[in-house]
Amino acid sequence: MYSRQVTIELDKIDTIVHWENLSDIHIGNGNFQEKLFTKRINDILDNPYRFTSFGGDNWDLILPGDPRFKDSSVKQRTLADQQDEFEYRCGELFKEHWRFLDKSKMEKIWYLQWGNHEYKSKIITEPDMKRYCRKERLTFLGSKAFIRLNIKYKNKSKMKKTLFVNHGAGGGGTLKALENLTINTEADIYQMGHLHDPMGIKRDTYYYNDKIKRWDTKEQILVNSGCFTTALTDNTDQWMEQKGNKLMTSKPGTWTVSFDSYNGKVSQHG
Repeated sequence: MYSRQVTIELDKIDTIVHWENLSDIHIGNGNFQEKLFTKRINDILDNPYRFTSFGGDNWDLILPGDPRFKDSSVKQRTLADQQDEFEYRCGELFKEHWRFLDKSKMEKIWYLQWGNHEYKSKIITEPDMKRYCRKERLTFLGSKAFIRLNIKYKNKSKMKKTLFVNHGAGGGGTLKALENLTINTEADIYQMGHLHDPMGIKRDTYYYNDKIKRWDTKEQILVNSGCFTTALTDNTDQWMEQKGNKLMTSKPGTWTVSFDSYNGKVSQHG
């Protein structure tokens, strides 16, 4: 498993840091929602303190030879074509990421993960993913990772939070899947994608507070990052319809976690 530290230096003491993970983009899939993706990229670019990451299933990789492949459902038919399309659509974001690295030492894109469409494809390997990330000056974080976020003002730490970030796996209900992330792990924010169901909840958990020398509660945030593809296409019978009796939905959209270090608050919203 991977882990890393992310440090953000605020321009003003009350600046709010936003993190909008882009997960399950599925470049190459015929149901990819181009307009929504472009809008989210533009909104991230418009705010220097709206940061992002790539949460896996960045490329669809259901290619000729895969039993799920259907010609009418695929736009780009090779790994290279899908990566080229991804770089075209993320071109301005990559440029901004490089600018951040060179001028502020911060990273506009905190990491890139891979998901089941990548690691189960047998088309791309972990060394391939690391090589791709080096080319774009990104940090590869596998399918699960911890991030220690440190938000500073004038080089003094104002807020520290731990993020447990996942592509996710399996099926079932989204809330139950998010709750499963909390088993055997300790974090402030638990995030996953995979289920194509953007949502978030805030809840309390108990702990011992050394400052007040007794038990206390603190907030946990659980988030599913959503996706950029629909499940079905009109007048086309695809793998999603054929794989079982239970018809699955796919709701395009994202979810944002906001860190207000000035007031000591963390919130989540779609």
